[in-house]
Amino acid sequence: MLPYFPFGNHFNDKIGTVLLTDTEPLVDVDSHYRAEVLLKRQQLTELPDYYALAQPGHEVAQWEVVELVLHHLARFWPDSFSLQQSGDVWQWENRLLDETATFTFDDSSTLPMMPLDWVGRQIQEDLLVLTGSDATLVAGQLCFGNDWSLTEKMGLPFWDIHAPITPIVEPMMRAAQKLMERLPVGRPVWRLNWSIKTTDQLDMTSRHSVDLSQRLAKKLPFFSPEAIGEQLYIRIERQILSRLPRSQAVLFSVHTYQNRLDHELEQRPDAAQRLLNVLTTAPSALLDYKSITPFLPPLVNYLNRRVPTPAS
Repeated sequence: MLPYFPFGNHFNDKIGTVLLTDTEPLVDVDSHYRAEVLLKRQQLTELPDYYALAQPGHEVAQWEVVELVLHHLARFWPDSFSLQQSGDVWQWENRLLDETATFTFDDSSTLPMMPLDWVGRQIQEDLLVLTGSDATLVAGQLCFGNDWSLTEKMGLPFWDIHAPITPIVEPMMRAAQKLMERLPVGRPVWRLNWSIKTTDQLDMTSRHSVDLSQRLAKKLPFFSPEAIGEQLYIRIERQILSRLPRSQAVLFSVHTYQNRLDHELEQRPDAAQRLLNVLTTAPSALLDYKSITPFLPPLVNYLNRRVPTPAS
């Protein structure tokens, strides 16, 4: 079952941010940890300059991300991770992967790759660093992106990253931009984003867009109210914004969760009704934006069949 299920009584067009409390981890470690981290490392080995990029001059922000992530891992999962510090010399142990590392904090020459890329290989999240009043993307490790890539967006301000912005999402984008402008140090916020996909492929960066579109076209004739629950996947992104104290940059971290639609409905009794509530009240432009429209009729039919009948 998905740890988050952002579907309620109707479609909500608000950005929906919540303060991340001191008792909530910045990064998550779940049952998919090993498989997803190893998948990230495979992608980074095959195409390192596609999945991890940084502009020069932002090493301080990268090291702040290292500090933030490692401390959270060691604090919330002490049986799996440990961090020892002796001055600037840090010793890291990842028991889940049976690895250790020793490096000098703030000295990139003591790591085998740029700091953001190194720490990103310890976690399931994608990591993005944005700076300045226009929230320009200056560094990132993006392995599980949804229809975009670092090579397209590096060096662009927030508004241009999301261009072309359709009218249906423009209010949410403006709210997100204002949020990043005002975000204080020490008060990270998080939100959930949702989509429904025809594959559980985690890497949906733009290099796969043509292939994914072709595969969808081939699958569409075979979507039926009887079988579509086995053919669709609910994809949830837990997105967190954190202001970094030294650089004043913003860390945007994303953890992607997935579950097959029929499995989620079996594990969550009210899932069918909640999904129906949102899909039937969401503007058609939003469903187009999320690429749900092509299979919406059989999906709604399937969900209607799965809504529990009230006891008489």
